[in-house]
Amino acid sequence: MLGKHTVLVGLASCAMAMAAPAHADGNLFFLIDGDTFTQPFSITNNSTAGETVLGFGFDLAGTGFVFDPVDGGPPGNGTLGTPFTPQGGSDVTTGLINPVNVIDGSTFFSMNFNNFGVGEAFSWLLDVDPADPLAPSPTVFGSNLIGASIYVDFSSGLRGTGFLQAVVGNEDASQLVITTFTPTPGIPEPATWAMMILGFGLAGGLLRNGALVRT
Repeated sequence: MLGKHTVLVGLASCAMAMAAPAHADGNLFFLIDGDTFTQPFSITNNSTAGETVLGFGFDLAGTGFVFDPVDGGPPGNGTLGTPFTPQGGSDVTTGLINPVNVIDGSTFFSMNFNNFGVGEAFSWLLDVDPADPLAPSPTVFGSNLIGASIYVDFSSGLRGTGFLQAVVGNEDASQLVITTFTPTPGIPEPATWAMMILGFGLAGGLLRNGALVRT
């Protein structure tokens, strides 16, 4: 005898197997050019299939640098800092979800958005300093941040991860290159949700009709 639960599991498994990704990968343009104390950071949604940007994480671990939003704060070199400051109203157009917390002397911060559409850009000021308080110069250029890791969450249900890499012909700059796409942690892709709902709906209909019990 084939039991109800056996058939239900089979239907659900088939639905999930059918939900293979069928979309373009998202893309984010992120170029850091010049002095991070005076030049704003800017990210642009360059996705090709209408994906919005939902999240962005910036990690300086391993680069020897930290974020410095407070004057004279850690790492203790007494330099001026620049707090996280959105520019030109881009926080409104992209739906930046506040607050964005950047701990002085930390290597990581993240942002979330609810309306960051294709072609839109978000810009912000935030100082970066050497982690070593005895460093000879606090001036940090985009090229100093090569190797920093980035993640970007897209509405497609995918997370793009990559690193800041050198820009040919520009000694002061670095640019994000996304190298890997994986499902966003804890968030199934939209296609997966749709196929799971379809599968469970079909199973429910068969149960109501008494068609799942065979002897």
